[in-house]
Amino acid sequence: MTDASLSPVRAAFSGASVGIAALTITAFGLALANLQAAAGSSGWLQPLLSPDLADPHQAVAYLSLFPRILLALVAGLALGFAGSVFQTVLRNPLAEPGLLGVTSGAQLALAASLLYAPALWINGYELVALAGGIAVFAIVALAAAGRGASAPAFVLTGVVISLYCNAIYGLLVLFHHDFLSDLLTWQAGSLQQSGWQSMARLTAQVGAVGLVMLLLLRPLRLLSLGDGPARSLGLSPAVVKVSLLGLASALAAIVTAEIGIIGFIGLAAPALARRLWPRRSHNPLPAAFVGAILLLFIDQTLALLAPYAGDIPAGAAAGLFTGPLLAFLAVTRQQAERPRTDRTPLSARRLRQPVLGLALLLVILLLASTLSVLAGVSDHGWQILSPSDPAVPWHWRLPRLLGAAGAGTCLAVAGLLLQRALRNPLASPDLLGVGHGAGLGLIIAFMIVPAGAVWSKLAVSAIGAAAVLALVATLARRASFQPERTLLVGVGLGSMVHALLVLFLASGGPNGAALLSWFSGSIGAVRLTDAVMVCVVALAATAAALVLGRWLAALPLGDTAVTAIGIPDRVARTTLFFAAAIAIAAGTMIVGPVSFIGLMVPHLVAQAGFRRERDLVVACALTGAAFLVGADWIGRNLAWPWPMAPGLISALLGGPIFLWLIWRGRAQ
Repeated sequence: MTDASLSPVRAAFSGASVGIAALTITAFGLALANLQAAAGSSGWLQPLLSPDLADPHQAVAYLSLFPRILLALVAGLALGFAGSVFQTVLRNPLAEPGLLGVTSGAQLALAASLLYAPALWINGYELVALAGGIAVFAIVALAAAGRGASAPAFVLTGVVISLYCNAIYGLLVLFHHDFLSDLLTWQAGSLQQSGWQSMARLTAQVGAVGLVMLLLLRPLRLLSLGDGPARSLGLSPAVVKVSLLGLASALAAIVTAEIGIIGFIGLAAPALARRLWPRRSHNPLPAAFVGAILLLFIDQTLALLAPYAGDIPAGAAAGLFTGPLLAFLAVTRQQAERPRTDRTPLSARRLRQPVLGLALLLVILLLASTLSVLAGVSDHGWQILSPSDPAVPWHWRLPRLLGAAGAGTCLAVAGLLLQRALRNPLASPDLLGVGHGAGLGLIIAFMIVPAGAVWSKLAVSAIGAAAVLALVATLARRASFQPERTLLVGVGLGSMVHALLVLFLASGGPNGAALLSWFSGSIGAVRLTDAVMVCVVALAATAAALVLGRWLAALPLGDTAVTAIGIPDRVARTTLFFAAAIAIAAGTMIVGPVSFIGLMVPHLVAQAGFRRERDLVVACALTGAAFLVGADWIGRNLAWPWPMAPGLISALLGGPIFLWLIWRGRAQ
């Protein structure tokens, strides 16, 4: 390779080195500035060497800021180390404790044990979190083993189980909010401290696990060569993998137990470390260093802004800082990768008479709609009414029915469009951040047209969704639409937009209240005009997908094949993105950021045997509508009079089905 060909790599390496050096200096500079501001005239060194706790300034510096700085360093180090081990062992740049369900499992175990087995906390809540995190990761590994534990299967399984754990956690919070309110506050991902106990406890636990992991650095390096070479050198790959993944899960669970979920540090730190030290990509120590610096920078920036923006937890705002970094690293990797040209995953089964299958789905939708309107729980118990009965609350249930059916159709069809246009079976409105982009547009609409018509709000919301989707698509093209890198771009941008939404939510006021209602995903207050709007968009999106069926069939084949058969690649993909953005905006306006529908429904209908694109489109539309109508009906009646969001029910119902498909090797 010539010097000319190496110059871009050297330039990128040099730029990354300067960047991490600047980040390190800035992080510690912010820490010193915050310490100096808190300590006052005594200076920041005095409270550290000989603190006078009678002086309130020195007390704040010694008991709050010093342990907070050290806690950020230790937690970031642990998350970076754990993320690097996950990615090296699984050979997957998307492997991260959060995406693989470890942190969600730890959080769920803490909440469930506090409610139903508080005696488990006697020996320490860290053990509870550790058991939950490792148990969930074991489920991920077993489910993914149905496809030979491939990289896409691991990510897809981890995402599904993580969403499922979050749904169960949301269910516990819904019914035990008063009892879990202290846990919610404690687990908010904030690094604020009022003493040295938390920092000392976390340091001791991370140190103990870290020392054991240091002994496995050489086996980890041998494992990075591949299972065959490692086995020839006398290493047992299975034993080493289980040991390393268990210890890495322990690190993530310990941090989650102490301060809550800190998003994407374990994903961004190893990615940046590989750019800085490409020859040490198998060594987790550089990633641990980068993780510590990243979290310190994020937390100290938030501490500096606290007098103006309030106390924002680092866990909630981390995506605002790591999101752009993830997207940048995903599209500037030095190693060229061949684009994936496989189609959206389909099963080998094929329906002989797809018309009958579509008719069956239509009947299911009609039955779900009938139940939604005519059956339910009231003050008098279960009631089944006739359509002509004056007791039927048509004014309330009809808008809710139409809203759920239209939103389900929009999200399911949009998921199919995204998976085909991006050639990525993991693409969905929630994972790519497009739904949150629509939410950001909705908040802007509330600010500029607070009393505007529903179509005006749809337009602004669609612009937000389209902006995020256009950025994802542009960066994905630079990454040759390679699935893992495309998803990394989407996760990065989505985490950034989600953090912006959290900041809006924390600001309070009427916009914050509207956003909170949107986040909850409730459709109980949907108006008839909103329901009509989403149904019109659903029909239009479905019709557009039917008309563009030839493009849907061709785009997954790759740019060369698309051009060869005379399809304008850019025009086709842009058109599909435009239709998907409008559908996502309409759907999320009604039900909020619902997970699973856009990801799961295309896989389910493919597994059912629908193969032709037009059959797939209609099947997705009917399945998405029936699924969300049924989920809304169950949520309305299951715990009456406390309604449960349809998105929560969708995750609870769809998770086990989708996991079974993954384990059987059908959703890949």
